[in-house]
This record gives sequence, structure tokens and C-alpha cells, in this order.
Amino acid sequence: MTDLHSKKSAMQEWGYVMNAKAGSSHSLGRNLFLSALAATKPSQADGAIDTWEGNVLPHGSIEELAPQLWHITGILPGVAPPREMVLYRLPDSTLLIHSAIALNETEMQKLEALGNPHILIVPNRIHRLDAAVYKQRYPQLTIVCPAAARPYVEEVVSVDGTAEEVLPAYGIECHRPAGIYEQELVYELSLLTGKALVFTDILFNLTQSYLQQNIPERSSMFGWLGGSDFFGITRFGRWFFLSDRHAYQQWLRSLADNIPNLCVICVAHGSPITKNCAERLRNAADRLR
Repeated sequence: MTDLHSKKSAMQEWGYVMNAKAGSSHSLGRNLFLSALAATKPSQADGAIDTWEGNVLPHGSIEELAPQLWHITGILPGVAPPREMVLYRLPDSTLLIHSAIALNETEMQKLEALGNPHILIVPNRIHRLDAAVYKQRYPQLTIVCPAAARPYVEEVVSVDGTAEEVLPAYGIECHRPAGIYEQELVYELSLLTGKALVFTDILFNLTQSYLQQNIPERSSMFGWLGGSDFFGITRFGRWFFLSDRHAYQQWLRSLADNIPNLCVICVAHGSPITKNCAERLRNAADRLR
């Protein structure tokens, strides 16, 4: 009996060690993946990556999603999907910018006409490419990011405060996703017509029409990458962001059930959603079964 008990204990200890090693290996792989994405900078013909002009890449026009809320689509080279910047007019008529994209002067004039840029959210360690040039252009801009992302964001730009500390004073609720490794928040914005949610990388909406409109020559590649033609977390998101599938599923459902008049969902990669938003969140949760 003693030998059996000893063997069982040894097997349990071995299991703990192997699980710890597996978790450590996954954590290392995740950090390497995120670091590689964060370090990626598109090559510029003039080499002026630290200037505004050097950061301007192809992009669309500013489009209204609802009163107080706009988005614009930017195009990155290589295998990266299109990216989205969100603009939100705060109660004092200044602008909050989520996931900044450097625009040409024509579009920047349109942006400034919407309101004076006041707050820039750098949503995670990956979406920091244009943060520094925005701060250079607007020295009074308040730079915020999730607390978990602060050490990585401060590698490229000084952070004035965490989103959790700064944004509630402007009526913005910061939701911490359950079942996701700490990296980003989801922002609940008040609109005249209801509520909006702004996600970053934990939900994509790369519809075929969106891809065909923005990157027709590369639209087919996102199918095999597990990221196209559905609203939900991608295959890469499951590998590198998801820590507890059930917890994340329940959290998405709780957003759908508890946010009244949800009329817009924005994501950092993909088409904004302006119809049946609560149901679309429930569908994203169902995909996690």
C-alpha cells in the first residue's frame, strides 16, 4: 500500500511538473508571438518611420457609424489584415482615439474638424505603431492604455495613465475580459442612440465583402489562417489569447445580456457591426463550444 501510495504521489508530482512546463512553454510561445507582432514595422520608401509622413500607409476615409462615433480602415502590407481606428466624441466635444492610424493630411483635417484630439487609447502591446507620431503631432494628447500593456506601450511612447484610471471620468466603462490572458480591455461608450463596444484583438469580423473591398489581392489567405468570414475569436486568438474557453464564452454572453441598447460593435480588424449586436455577441460565444 505504501509503495502504491508513493507511486501515485510521484505520478501526481510528475503531472504537476509537466503541466507547469507546458504552461511555461505556452507562455513563452505567446510572449514571443506578441513581441514579434509588436516589433513589426512596415518598411517605408523614404526610411522616415519616426515622422508622420513616414507612418502614413494606405487607408480609407473616415466614416460615421453613429452620432459621436466614426471609424477608418487602414491597410498594412504583407500578411497583416486591415486595421481599424475608432474615433469617439467625448461629452466635452473633444476626441478619443482608439488604436491610432496616421492619416494623410486631407483625412487628418476631417478628423480635427470632428473635435480636438484629447485622449489616445493604445489598446495593447501590438497596436502601438502610430502612437508616438500622434504624440509628436499633438503634444497635449493624453496617452492611456490597459495596465497590463503599460510596460510594452512605454517602450515607444510615454503613458499618462492607465485606461482603468482615466476613462471612467469620461463616462467610459472598461470591461476586463474573462478567460483571456491579460492584455486588453473592452470599452463601453455611451451614444445618443444607445451603447457601443470597442474590442481589439479578441474578436475579429473579417467578412468576405470587407476583405474584397480593402485587400482583394490577399483576401483568400485569411481563410486558412482561421480568421475570415465570421465574427468571433480567430484560430490564432484561441492559441495565444484564450486562457479559459468557458469563462470567455460566458463573459461574451453577459455583455450581450446586460448592456441595453447595444447598437455598435467595433473591432480592430474587420467590419464594424451596427445591427443585431447582442445576437452577434451570442453567436460569437456559441462558436466557442
